[in-house]
Amino acid sequence: MNHQFSLLYPYGYTPPNDFTSFDFLKDLYVDELFMPLSEGTLPWEKRQDDLSQYFTAEPEVIKYRLDIIEDLLNHPELCTALEEALPQFRDIKQLRQNRNLATNTTNHLYSISEIEMYIDCIEGLHEGFQKSPGLRSEGLKRFCGFIEEVYTGEEYKNLKSETAKMTKSIRNIKSVTIGVNLDAQLHPIEAGVVAVNEESFRSGNVMDRLLRLDIKDDGFRCITPLLPYGKNTADRNAVAFTMAMNNAIDTIFSSAVRSWQPVVRQYVSHRTDLLISLTEDIRFLLGAVNMIKRIQKLGLPMCKPEICKMEERTFTVQGLYNPYIAMRMSETSNARMVLNDFQFDDQGMIYILTGPNQGGKSVFTYAVGIAQVLFQLGLFVPAKSAKISPVDRIFTNFPAKEEAALNKGRLGEECARIAKMLDEVTRYSLVLMDETFSSTSAIEATYIAKEVITGLSLIGARCLFATHLHDLTQMTDEMNAVGGVRIDHLSAEMKDEKTGERSYRILRTRPDGLSYARNIAEKYGITLEHIKKRIAQ
Repeated sequence: MNHQFSLLYPYGYTPPNDFTSFDFLKDLYVDELFMPLSEGTLPWEKRQDDLSQYFTAEPEVIKYRLDIIEDLLNHPELCTALEEALPQFRDIKQLRQNRNLATNTTNHLYSISEIEMYIDCIEGLHEGFQKSPGLRSEGLKRFCGFIEEVYTGEEYKNLKSETAKMTKSIRNIKSVTIGVNLDAQLHPIEAGVVAVNEESFRSGNVMDRLLRLDIKDDGFRCITPLLPYGKNTADRNAVAFTMAMNNAIDTIFSSAVRSWQPVVRQYVSHRTDLLISLTEDIRFLLGAVNMIKRIQKLGLPMCKPEICKMEERTFTVQGLYNPYIAMRMSETSNARMVLNDFQFDDQGMIYILTGPNQGGKSVFTYAVGIAQVLFQLGLFVPAKSAKISPVDRIFTNFPAKEEAALNKGRLGEECARIAKMLDEVTRYSLVLMDETFSSTSAIEATYIAKEVITGLSLIGARCLFATHLHDLTQMTDEMNAVGGVRIDHLSAEMKDEKTGERSYRILRTRPDGLSYARNIAEKYGITLEHIKKRIAQ
């Protein structure tokens, strides 16, 4: 078996770097969506992944990852084994770095520690795979094959046996017996290590002997300390003695332990290299699995999407919702996530989404973008079912609401950004806009928006344009007459007819702008009818 493979890319695949901008990851809060799971998965590594490195437009790569995610969700024992192995990968890597700076004997001991950790990794992963039969994904089957090949090999069995012997002989050293020859004046003339012992010597004082009920001399009782250890370890005599002892131990054990270095180099290193190389892959995959489980625990669906070709430009989703909002909910919250169906099709590749303030327009727009991003990260998407094509680029324009109130040249900056986008967007791109051109008057904003939407239609891009500019919906017939992909309407339902509360449902219908205003006026009691009643009172 070839021992070079990835858990994120099919065997032999070279990741391209086609995407030049990944601002959409931050704009859609996907980085925050991933943050809690990245930290929770590995307590020893508090950092956030750069998700842009995992983004792909290749169906082959997306399928490869989706299959692995599905396997991991179905085999929690394997997830546990991988989680426990990751800190060991980190420790092996750190040991290698420390080994280069260590003294000879310490260097050799590091080599033994590396072998011990390698054995622990193989044992744990083998057990995890044994408890996870029926794996279907190409990546995990290849990984399982590598672990099985190592575990059943004679080299590994011999390594375990010899490591146990060497570990016992090294780890059981508790003390050394030092001999010092004296001259007639009792001056030391020669000193050396006489014996290496598996038992610690005892202090020899009266209290120690009474507590131990041990009054016989068996050769492991100290008559008097050679150096006052524990009082001042920085003392020059203590430092000199420690160095002398280290040199003596180097001499005693270097020949025996040195033989381990070729083993580490020839057998262990290239195998641990593979394990270390998989660290980031495993972190990403376990993070994704934890995210999916966390959302499912809230009672919300996460589905494995059906992959369509980019040329098909498909996005058909049932039960779509915004997972960022969902994950901010408490598990005991009474809030209810609204699921919506949505698709781009021949009758609507561009949608003008209108509705009342706080009616769900922005939440829905973000949900569409998040689903597309998670899909192209190779992950499950927040919906009951989904058929999605990769896009070549994702463009977002989400002006901050506080910035929208500042009319100091922001319109010009926004128009410049959109002009740049129009130079780069293609018929395979996804464009998401939320309250674009909100820094100018409704008349100006409507005119500019009409021009941009019509241009996107001629390009053939998919677009969701969430806006408060209700007059745009009266211009779609005019815009469609120019040609290009069809422009259609979406409307955020004002209220549930039964409860009278906002439903947050997104309907594919031409909205009645006056009904929004009428409902708002009724809510605050400022309709003419309300005013007349007040006058009468």
